[in-house]
Amino acid sequence: MLDKLPKRVGIFAKDLCGSPFDVRDSVQKALHHGLKGSFIGTALNASPTLDQWELEEVRQVAQESGITLGLGIGMLNPYQPQRSSDALKVGNGDLAKGLLRLTEAALQLGQPNVMLVIGMEEDRFNQSVAWSDQLAEVTSFLKRIEPDLRSQGSRVLIKTHEEITSWEVLRLLEVLDTDLFGVAFDPVNLIVRMEDPIAAVDRLAGLIGQVHVDDARLSWNGRGFSRVLSPIGKGCIDWPALISRISTSDPDAWYWGEIHRAELDTPFRNEGWFEMHPDIDVTELAIWISKGIPLSESQMSLVGDLEKRIGEVTSFLTRQVMYR
Repeated sequence: MLDKLPKRVGIFAKDLCGSPFDVRDSVQKALHHGLKGSFIGTALNASPTLDQWELEEVRQVAQESGITLGLGIGMLNPYQPQRSSDALKVGNGDLAKGLLRLTEAALQLGQPNVMLVIGMEEDRFNQSVAWSDQLAEVTSFLKRIEPDLRSQGSRVLIKTHEEITSWEVLRLLEVLDTDLFGVAFDPVNLIVRMEDPIAAVDRLAGLIGQVHVDDARLSWNGRGFSRVLSPIGKGCIDWPALISRISTSDPDAWYWGEIHRAELDTPFRNEGWFEMHPDIDVTELAIWISKGIPLSESQMSLVGDLEKRIGEVTSFLTRQVMYR
């Protein structure tokens, strides 16, 4: 049981308000729920033209309400440039320039730490380009923009998204400057990669800038497990243990409620699965399997009741729900 929860808590605006949303409205709704932050995605949601006066107006609205804005800069996989549409738009086709414009706009909104997603699950299994080659290209790209990030005073937090493992994120950060790069820790995604979130958070200790709060169960589907998303406290993520560890290793981390929707499987009985996940060890695998539950009948939805999940995560983040 947790004696207290972190104070830096917020929620994704797209989940609380729906999409599209008005940033000013998201600020007021976050405030109404007793939260301290609203994660709005890229700065284009605050100003479609990144107009400095409009950005300043939004920053003032948030500041006067006591709300911190969370920001991202989209996706970056040089082999899939079409996914970096926001950065390409503001950079006039120059991906590096666009990403840096988004980090600069985030600073204007009061946020030096921005989230970056590397790709999507299918990238890992791409038969035309090895996953290791994709990660090498990402590393090279990020290394090239380090001087610009340093000049700006920005820091990029690489998300443990559905396609990447904590081991791979750690290896990226061993090459990159950790004053400029860190981790957006999302345990609901890590279980899809057969990781124990507790072991993963220990691997990434000292590098975590934000945490994504949601929950899920692992249900047997005949070929492996399905990630069945659930209200927080009803899944297999040990949030009290995670928060206890992160509060010690990364006390300044923000906690963002994010209502995931992707229906993902871990079909580890498929040929070649473990070859695509070479870092998995027997001890951690045993812990991961122990979190699974039998699937006696098909689920109506792997996403679950969205309204209930939003209610539970906001209650949890505002200390109305405690674990036992």
